[in-house]
Amino acid sequence: MTKRRIAIIGFIALLALAFAWAQFGGVSFDRNPYGKAIKEAFQIITQNYLKPLDKEQQQKILEGGVSGMVSALDDPFTSYSPPVDVHIRDEDVHGEFFGIGVQIAPANPDGTGAKIVNVFRGGPAYEAGLRIGDVIVEVDGEDVSKTSLYEIVAKIRGPKDTKVTLGVRRSGANAILKFEIIRRKIEIVSVSKAMLPGNVGYVAIETFLNVKVNDQLHKAINDLKAQGATRLILDLRDNGGGLLDQGCQVGDAFLKSGVIVYTRDRKATRAYCEAAPQVFWDGPMVVLVNHGSASASEIVAGALQDDKRAKVIGEQTFGKGVGQNVFTLANGGELTLVTFEWLTPEKRSIHEKGITPDIEVRDNRFPTPLAFEGIGARPGAEVKLVVGGKTYTTVADEEGKFKFSEELPPRKLSEVQGEALVDPEHDAILKKALEVLGSQASGAFRATPVIAGAEGAMLILTDSGSWLLVLPV
Repeated sequence: MTKRRIAIIGFIALLALAFAWAQFGGVSFDRNPYGKAIKEAFQIITQNYLKPLDKEQQQKILEGGVSGMVSALDDPFTSYSPPVDVHIRDEDVHGEFFGIGVQIAPANPDGTGAKIVNVFRGGPAYEAGLRIGDVIVEVDGEDVSKTSLYEIVAKIRGPKDTKVTLGVRRSGANAILKFEIIRRKIEIVSVSKAMLPGNVGYVAIETFLNVKVNDQLHKAINDLKAQGATRLILDLRDNGGGLLDQGCQVGDAFLKSGVIVYTRDRKATRAYCEAAPQVFWDGPMVVLVNHGSASASEIVAGALQDDKRAKVIGEQTFGKGVGQNVFTLANGGELTLVTFEWLTPEKRSIHEKGITPDIEVRDNRFPTPLAFEGIGARPGAEVKLVVGGKTYTTVADEEGKFKFSEELPPRKLSEVQGEALVDPEHDAILKKALEVLGSQASGAFRATPVIAGAEGAMLILTDSGSWLLVLPV
């Protein structure tokens, strides 16, 4: 295993950024009043601040300047990660660790905090109800909103069958949601399949963060063909994206010709990958998406939609239509910078827009837990909230503060190890897909997953073609 060397030279890092600005932005750092102000502010602080600053404090100030530049872009996909001592361990490479089954990336521009970028289907976090986009703010009651990503990983991982309690902030929820999760051995499941009535094959790709996704897809489709499948459902719901080459190969499995995705930077628009004439599945098919379908999932769905190869059914997708490159700075930190955007074959921009389904259906599979919090109650008083005739109760603390988070039952899974349940009668998007394909199916069916090879590396080749830090926990 390798260890990244640390070179803490904060001032040089700042000057390196200034030089890049001068070279590529057409602005002289020394001639620009704001550029001069940065250097003047540093000099004034180090010479006149009430307390003398040691080298470490001076470096923190300069690093704050880098973080400030990144923060001023107000771009959630651009971030700065300070220098850290990185250990890539055997358990990270081979996935042999005990955790909850999510992948997290920094939630803040300075590389701290944790947001969930993928939830492994069938894992403890998936069963508990965690979602892509959830921001982890507490681990076992401790605030981790400003903690380094590595420390958060260390807190979430732990011995087999032990409990960890996470507090997350979720879009649309006013209070912190609490989840108690039992750690298990994490194995990434990437492709699952089922044979449904009406000769309809069902294939779900949960993540593209796996070098074997395309191989697993081919195996799953071959198995479905052997069972008589003549129509296909490709489920990309809650798939947050991942490896670019796997997204291109999956699109190529269904398309006979044409561009799968374009990239556009400041200078030009280019075809990134194109379909080869031979396809792996040429029968009727539909694609399922929801708000959690992002990046590579949107690339595949957009390519199939533009080609009129398949109808897209479900919710507006996430809208992650930009790619990043990672620049290593002189101090050992990394600047992850948005440098281009994705375009569909018809050159549609999807960033912050997403893919609009051909048939819009709300994803009704997983309800959002009710949560509320407030202040002003009498200490120790019982606080009740009535919603739809149901009463929710909590007790105010000694300061009169109160909060409540509803506990939802675990998501239903098959009792057979390595299988998932597919229930068209309680899955509105899947039910609509079956109707579109001309199959009137009902009841619950098992979907046998194709288990991923042990993939859990900390450095992931993203849709941008660059490496991104995402840690499985």
